[in-house]
Amino acid sequence: MKFRSFSSKGAALPTVIMVMLVVMTSATIVLSLTTSQAKTGVIYEDNIQALHSAEAGLNQYLWYLNKEGATLKLDTVVTYPESDPESAFIIKELENTNMQKIINVTGWSLRDPDTTRTIEATFTQRSFTQYVYFSENDPSNIWWMDGDKCFGPYHTNTSLSISGSPEFFDKVTYVNQIVYQSGVTSNPKFYAGNERVAAVGYPNTNKELMNYAAADGYVYQGRTSIRLNADGTITVWNPNSGSNAVTRPLPSNGVIYVNGTSVTNASARYNLAAGNVFISGVLNGRLTVAAANDIYITDYDPTYESYSQAQNHETNGISYANTDFTVNTSTGDITVTGSGQEDMLGLIADKNVSVLTYGWFDKGDFKAAKGDIKVYAAVFAINGSFGNSYNMYSDTGTSYPNPYGTLSVRGAIIQNQRGVVGIRSDKSYGYVKDYAHDIRMKYESPPYFPVPEDSGWEINTWKEK
Repeated sequence: MKFRSFSSKGAALPTVIMVMLVVMTSATIVLSLTTSQAKTGVIYEDNIQALHSAEAGLNQYLWYLNKEGATLKLDTVVTYPESDPESAFIIKELENTNMQKIINVTGWSLRDPDTTRTIEATFTQRSFTQYVYFSENDPSNIWWMDGDKCFGPYHTNTSLSISGSPEFFDKVTYVNQIVYQSGVTSNPKFYAGNERVAAVGYPNTNKELMNYAAADGYVYQGRTSIRLNADGTITVWNPNSGSNAVTRPLPSNGVIYVNGTSVTNASARYNLAAGNVFISGVLNGRLTVAAANDIYITDYDPTYESYSQAQNHETNGISYANTDFTVNTSTGDITVTGSGQEDMLGLIADKNVSVLTYGWFDKGDFKAAKGDIKVYAAVFAINGSFGNSYNMYSDTGTSYPNPYGTLSVRGAIIQNQRGVVGIRSDKSYGYVKDYAHDIRMKYESPPYFPVPEDSGWEINTWKEK
């Protein structure tokens, strides 16, 4: 039998080829992974750089807001940094009011302009109107008591005095301490918390507003009565300018200033030289009225000199033509309602702002307040108080309304010292308080309304879009 013999030459070649293929495949995979990781690293780096560039634009906008005389490029590509730039950003304004600005900033790396990051931010300026109730000084004998409710942020530059269980539906801040009345069980409700903070800078005059009024508004000398009209006009009676009332459009810059002498007692409030304002009616538009002395909110049309005529023209204080408010007294939620929601009033007295409850131009014992009254405004009594004229000026006779009425404030009250609107603890006459914040005033204010001395812009919120 013959056997066929086979040679082993060439038998290893397929194995070698297979090994080489495996090695080459592995190398290709490793190289691909390395390249992919490198690309991923670059993409990640460009992504982070895009975010940092957007943040740089955010900080530049903040710098611009707080730097007097600074300039800013909007809707324009800005490279960053100026020397050897590596990235860029563009800033767009979405909203621009005197107390709130909203922008978005898109940033990217110059190496990869297709990879972008966008931030939307809200900037707010510290203001007095961000509080429903602000006082420079709180007397130790005036308390927040049982039944009192505060619908909006509250601040005092001194101490908060508590007697009983008042309710505060928004944040409460104070500079010194919370004082509880001795012998009274107190359990205040701070639904949004309370905090001790630094004092807020407070002005000592409203004279700057006279410059704005002189530039593009209205300036009057001596006692002035203003009726706000729902058609967007005002009717002004200034006896020093003539015997008749004159109807005018709102001033173009929204500022009225009444200059005049300072008087300190009730008997002189109707003096023709006094820098006093008497005002009521329905506002259609935005307006700031400032007085060198006092402002009186009336329950009747103050452009009628005769009380016998005025009592046939009840105004019920001050309200808005296109804007109103609803308040949920259980939750503290405030809703702005109305067709336009643009009306807003500022009342700024160098001394006091008060509801006129007694007396008239030609009659000392006229019951100048009939019942409930509205005050839709940001009220600022720079060197005085907001209150009932009976208590504030020691008017003779009985305080009115009698029986008591409700004083409904929708806006903000800022005062040097907290005043009194109710007279008796049994509420038999005077006013009970119904105060709620005009929540628009957290981010807006009436024309040229004063801001705190240490006011500045800050980032309130930001998010990536």
